Amino acid sequence: MPPRRSTASKAAPKRERTTSSPLSDVPVTKPKPSSKAKGKANGSETKVAVKPKTALADDVKAGDEKLTEEPPKKKAKVAKGKQWPPAELSPDLHPPRNGYPIFELPESSSAKNGALTPTTKENRPMLLGAHVSIAGGPATALLRAGMAGANGLAMFTKSQRQWKSNPFEHEAIERFRDLMKSKEEGGLGYPPESILVHGSYLINLGNPDENKWNTSYDCFKDDIYRCHQLGIKLYNWHPGSTVGACTKEESFALIAKAINRVHKEVPEVVTVIENMANAGSNIVGTAFPELTAIIAQVEDKSRVRVCLDTCHLFAAGYDLRTPEAYAETMKKFDEEVGNGYLGGIHLNDSKADLAGNKDLHENIGLGKIGLTGFRCLMRDPVMSGIPIVLETPAPEKALEVGDLAIWMREIKLLYEIQGINDQDWETKKDEIEERWRKERDSINPPKEKGPKGKAKPAPKGKKKGKKEDSEEEDD
Repeated sequence: MPPRRSTASKAAPKRERTTSSPLSDVPVTKPKPSSKAKGKANGSETKVAVKPKTALADDVKAGDEKLTEEPPKKKAKVAKGKQWPPAELSPDLHPPRNGYPIFELPESSSAKNGALTPTTKENRPMLLGAHVSIAGGPATALLRAGMAGANGLAMFTKSQRQWKSNPFEHEAIERFRDLMKSKEEGGLGYPPESILVHGSYLINLGNPDENKWNTSYDCFKDDIYRCHQLGIKLYNWHPGSTVGACTKEESFALIAKAINRVHKEVPEVVTVIENMANAGSNIVGTAFPELTAIIAQVEDKSRVRVCLDTCHLFAAGYDLRTPEAYAETMKKFDEEVGNGYLGGIHLNDSKADLAGNKDLHENIGLGKIGLTGFRCLMRDPVMSGIPIVLETPAPEKALEVGDLAIWMREIKLLYEIQGINDQDWETKKDEIEERWRKERDSINPPKEKGPKGKAKPAPKGKKKGKKEDSEEEDD
């Protein structure tokens, strides 16, 4: 669509007044004396006070000749001169979607997942994508997902590090809803079941401090209301921490209280609890029984799901590295939580060891989990129909500058290894990993190491705490 023209009108030319003018009933005034007039007070010059001009006075003076004309018609409100869609994200530039031809998943005896009812009967690949930026408005997230050739995506609905943000403008909501529609209807084909919103990092609904809990709840509710405005139905967030001020059981009750309350105050949106990494700490949701304990206290269980983060699982002691280990972990999830509650996946390899309690994300197949674990996931029928989202490391400020290269390549890689049969996989996996590592290093070279294998210190400035480091990996 071409950029809209400015509607600013030119000021009407000023006319000379005459006695035959329609304004001749206005008394003719004599020219104003000079601001300096000579007087004889005490034989010295005196200054005559002159009122300063004001914007209001100037406006009236400039427009008084139009008082008898008809008032101008009110012009339609237009955008602030920015092109839509942005030229660099135009759908004309989008590559074909990945995942075709569609891999035929094997038959499964496991219970089905908690996917939303699909909006189409068309057979689709796994809903694999990445967490993309909303810079320029929420609809740009859909455009960026299209640029990456993705079939699913994650996004924030506002700044993830601020309690409050400006409300959406009506135009932003309409743009997003239009792009969600199918391609036949003029959209990009990203229906609600393919989008997983990530909540603010600030929210902690497990904190027993009443004032802090209320602040978190307001942010939580605002996030979910924004999802409702955009037509998104899956909202994922970190459940929180006891902060050492109460038992975990008390935190479970506080989190369930927030879920029950928001379900009554905002319709439709499904609350998706994310599993966490730091087992044995104050963090809530690191083990499957903790997720079950929260869900047990939710009144409307049709509106609660779980998002499994693969790095968090591995850090908390759930192994994924081999077909046998992967199958055992997913069996535990079904037995202790239930496949019917599985609503989304965050795909991340781990820089840390199994049960290391460290949330350190790594690119797919290049960490301690390895490619085989992710191939198992991509061939698992339980993963069909839910958003599967990459949160892997990328070059600095990749989201801000629109650099999607690392995620575009990982999406292709995951669909590639999905289609390799078991016999060929054993002979090809090392070659594929070596090839991918070289590609990754060319896109996002590993940070240089200092003495004793430690990363070089960051530039002088604000020091980061452990929590901020972990959140940056999530981001």
